[in-house]
Amino acid sequence: MKLHTKMMQRLTSLWTSGITRASLGLAILCGMAPEALAGGKRWGPVPFASDFGYRFEDLFWLITWLCVGSFSIVVIMILIPSVRDRYKPGRKAHFDHGASLKDKRLATVISAATFLVLDAWVLVIAMTDLREAWWNIPESEEAGVYEVEVLAQQWAWNFRHKGADGKFGTADDILQMNELTVPNGRSVSFQGTSKDVIHSLFIPAMRFKKDFNPGDINSVWFKPITAGNYTILCAELCGYAHYQMFGELHVLESDTFDNWAADASELGVAAYDSEDTEARWAWDWKE
Repeated sequence: MKLHTKMMQRLTSLWTSGITRASLGLAILCGMAPEALAGGKRWGPVPFASDFGYRFEDLFWLITWLCVGSFSIVVIMILIPSVRDRYKPGRKAHFDHGASLKDKRLATVISAATFLVLDAWVLVIAMTDLREAWWNIPESEEAGVYEVEVLAQQWAWNFRHKGADGKFGTADDILQMNELTVPNGRSVSFQGTSKDVIHSLFIPAMRFKKDFNPGDINSVWFKPITAGNYTILCAELCGYAHYQMFGELHVLESDTFDNWAADASELGVAAYDSEDTEARWAWDWKE
């Protein structure tokens, strides 16, 4: 009995010290947060640079804080009885299976509230964002839409732009590998496929990610709102060199982009080789 009592006291002591350390660590992190923000450091995703990026930003932080809040409630509900009802000499444990009507009602209310707040609410917001932004791909005939064809392969991104003639698959097409240049303030519509395995075009700053599958053409879009350079990644494990499959997105202002596109189209004509079948991949734009 004495050994059992000592073990319980030891476990209680370890539990209390563990909670103290965790609380201290949390306090330190909270204390560091203002300093980190003041120093220009950012906690969370990179700043968004697309016009629908704020939707994903808001949803990300909503889910994050809902998880933090629900986790905190659970921790508090565990801590209170752990500290209040911890082992003491002469105290006898009372076992309750939660079979009373009161307990069942409480469990029902908690389950319903959890579903409505953590699941249904987030689902409604997510579906609204998908319908109004992500799935709302602009049509080709809409003014200002810039179209790009993408061919993914192990382990590179191939991008094709229309040249001066406004058609894909001609001598003046602009070809880029692991680099993509687009105009700022215009909707950029992609159609892409894969040469070998499934790849996933991921540009974190633009808040979009899309799988490209062999034998199929998938569509995705974004509209950049901030000029600059951004990282392009592959978000699908596609082989042993998957980590090397990254590139850079260049978003240029309209005048700068027009000059770049004109020069790049001329270079495309100069470099065109009718016998290079590997470089002649293209398809008719799918409406």
